[in-house]
Amino acid sequence: MLETSSRIVWLEAIGAILMILLGSGLHFAFVLLGCWTPVALVAAVNESIWEHLKLAFWPGLFWACLMPLPPRLTRRDVFSAKGVSLAITAILIVIVFTAYTEIFERNFLLIDIGIFVAAICIGQIVSILLLAYEDRMRALIHVFGVFLLGVQAVAYSTLTFFPLNHWLFIEAHSGTIGIPAR
Repeated sequence: MLETSSRIVWLEAIGAILMILLGSGLHFAFVLLGCWTPVALVAAVNESIWEHLKLAFWPGLFWACLMPLPPRLTRRDVFSAKGVSLAITAILIVIVFTAYTEIFERNFLLIDIGIFVAAICIGQIVSILLLAYEDRMRALIHVFGVFLLGVQAVAYSTLTFFPLNHWLFIEAHSGTIGIPAR
């Protein structure tokens, strides 16, 4: 089990780096690709909090699909752990960003980046803990984790194109919601 746990730690550390790098690239992808609408599925289309949550989710799901499986783990184990860990990552981003911008009445780029990186790292630690549990404990999160992953995938796939009139979706500087008009 120790060898498997050690391998999980290394794989999730690689996943954290991949998520941070891919997420950072996706921040600019929509504009760099000429505001091509299909890219809006995975890339940020504006500066709303919601759009920034996608920057952690899609690279995390990508890693869950490609991550080499340690001994005794299945892809379902990985998906269920990612369902929980990516939800925690998103919740942390929302809570910490909202709290600090309420206190300072503005945002700071370096703090925003730090929140993104820290939330991903904490989410990856949660994933490590879930994947390293004994089989009986892992069985408890299978249904819940896969359900959470599915809900997030549906939400991130649709709510950029059909955003809600809610503060998470409103770009603070311009007040716009969703994909900007060309």
